[in-house]
Amino acid sequence: SFAAVGAFVIVLTTALVAGFLWLSSGKYYRKTYDTYQTYLSESVSGLNLNSSVSYRGVEVGRVRAIALAPGNVEQVLVTLDIERGTPVKQDTIATIATQGLTGIALVELTGGHRDSPALEARPGEPFPVIASGPSLYRRLETSVPALLASLNRTSDALNALMDEENRAAVKK
Repeated sequence: SFAAVGAFVIVLTTALVAGFLWLSSGKYYRKTYDTYQTYLSESVSGLNLNSSVSYRGVEVGRVRAIALAPGNVEQVLVTLDIERGTPVKQDTIATIATQGLTGIALVELTGGHRDSPALEARPGEPFPVIASGPSLYRRLETSVPALLASLNRTSDALNALMDEENRAAVKK
């Protein structure tokens, strides 16, 4: 009877492990991926291993590795696994984006016109390198000070225009 109980436990454990592997294997294991790299010159805070890579909003891969670029501490080297067949072209741009209100970071690929040639690795590089662009936060960070300076100049001009004499004239 101990042999029957032992065999039952072994069969049940094997069935549970096989069922778990079968249910969890569909997302990444049935797809073929190509590896790309991109060099980002801004913070990748919030970006993690296995973060999503999306192409025009469609999830097409994941982040394989994140490291400081060799020989240049001002850049971050991000290695991406992208589904084979995704149209990564020479004019494709990689940026850091956030997903909805949660703030989860992902790599967003944009661009890639139909007539542009496919991106290929240059001699001496192990993988093709996707050009990077500034994230929305970086663009806001650079444009908001200019906007505030413009608003300040406009406010000063309005104050100069509305001196005591002009206010009295408008009041009459």
